[in-house]
Amino acid sequence: MRCKKSIIAILFFILMLGNSVVSAAEEPNIRVGILTNQSNVYVTANEDFMIKDPGTNDVFGKYAANEKILISEKNNRMYVGKLPINNRTISVVTSDKDARIQVNQTKYRGSILFKNINNHMSVINVLPLEKYLYSVVPQEMSSSWPMTALKAQAIAARSYALYSMHRHEAEGFDVCSTSHCQVYGGSDAETNIAITAVDETKGQVLLYDHKPIAAAFHASAGGRTESSKDVWGTDVPYLQSVADFDQKSPVYHWQIKITPQILSEKLAHAGYMIGNLQSMALSSLDKPAADRTTGGMVKSIVFTGDKDTAVVSGSKLRAILGLKSAKFAVAVTTPTQKTVKVVLDKKSNYSKDIEVELPDRKYTSFSVGNKNIYKITGGIGEQIIIDGYGSGHRVGMSQWGAKALAEKNYTYQQILYNYYTEVSIGQWY
Repeated sequence: MRCKKSIIAILFFILMLGNSVVSAAEEPNIRVGILTNQSNVYVTANEDFMIKDPGTNDVFGKYAANEKILISEKNNRMYVGKLPINNRTISVVTSDKDARIQVNQTKYRGSILFKNINNHMSVINVLPLEKYLYSVVPQEMSSSWPMTALKAQAIAARSYALYSMHRHEAEGFDVCSTSHCQVYGGSDAETNIAITAVDETKGQVLLYDHKPIAAAFHASAGGRTESSKDVWGTDVPYLQSVADFDQKSPVYHWQIKITPQILSEKLAHAGYMIGNLQSMALSSLDKPAADRTTGGMVKSIVFTGDKDTAVVSGSKLRAILGLKSAKFAVAVTTPTQKTVKVVLDKKSNYSKDIEVELPDRKYTSFSVGNKNIYKITGGIGEQIIIDGYGSGHRVGMSQWGAKALAEKNYTYQQILYNYYTEVSIGQWY
């Protein structure tokens, strides 16, 4: 599953890369940054391989299958074994296109580039885009899920990769191998069912204005996705708030409990010096006001203390408390008595305490305008309950929602059209 994407980074490339997507009549190669800031890396292959200059094809060394070679950087110079290399870039290649090159402990298809950047090596896997997706799809979605969901994931991942091509150009590659771009684990991560999902949708992409889209996706939206405008501040026509169907997701609903004292301390640590928390103001999920988005995300919540009042964004509070998402409701509770004294013998007045399961008492909030005010009383055992929904940025395709729709016999096209508005599915190559 996704992790979730860096919000600032996604916004940046939506703004800056929108007019620079790759156009290809044939399947393009993609350069994946698999390691950065390295000093020593071991490389081998399951077939004979060579290390050469990728520009001139001059060969620095030929090696037998499974022979392990150390490639290192020292004093702004790369070494192949003990042989110093003047090049800033070298490549590891095999003559067999189906061979696997191993970098440290991980195997990869295609070729491997070593680049000397700022006195450290970056290691880059260069391979056909479809082979890249063989690894991405099972890293981003469980291979045990329905084929139609996996096909939807394959098309979303392909579109996202084409859109974000050259995202890391300044570092010498197109995309990284983490959730900042898409999770990529080399050929070790491939599964047969994911390969089938990729092969059976080869070259298919989501298009808007005849270009591949930034097909953002996430694990679970908690009933409704968010628009890109509400989350990242940029209105993208195909990333709007739509209904989700992720009720079976393990993160559809989640809950945390925190004491008013600890919340006050965490707010202070983040720079909100309100003193001791006295109240919170936030509209309810069933009657959202201007402090919430269409998808239910908290835009702002008001904390009032004995020293000051602070207006905190939902995304900021999510970061402060480590919440799964910024779609949540709050309540204040105190513990109820968990034992009841029962008289067993009236004559002797013999009694016994019996434990009972009783819910904590939830304070009733009161409304001021469109917001509910939740008072802190200072009672013993008082807690703030945060009931949240979904996980991540909640923009684009919900993977758990895609699974649910696949189980209802939706086609992969119908799944994609549910989550991405005003798009078409086209054959890019």
